[in-house]
Amino acid sequence: MVPREMLPRAPRLLIRAPIAFRSSSRTPWREGWTINVSHSGVLIALTSPADVRGDVEFLITLSKGALQGPGVALLPDLHCRGHVVRHDVGVDGAVTLAANIRRQVLRIGGVRIAR
Repeated sequence: MVPREMLPRAPRLLIRAPIAFRSSSRTPWREGWTINVSHSGVLIALTSPADVRGDVEFLITLSKGALQGPGVALLPDLHCRGHVVRHDVGVDGAVTLAANIRRQVLRIGGVRIAR
């Protein structure tokens, strides 16, 4: 078996899209923007400071992202569950989170289209 650190990383797509996330169904949704997304994880810039750790639920709204042009509204939104693997505060005070994606559901217009 190949050690995990020797496996190639999933390609990252530089996508700026709104993201809402929370640590449990009893906590309020927090907002941010995606910096990059892969099939295995997401890097998030927070709109306000937050100390989010552990398991998270998040909704990446690709249909309202920075992409422009015909058909963009037809992009699916990703409803995901994952785990925060990194929490950083930059010298400028900007907060970023990195979370893996353990499970995802694709939705268009709120309707589930795939698992």
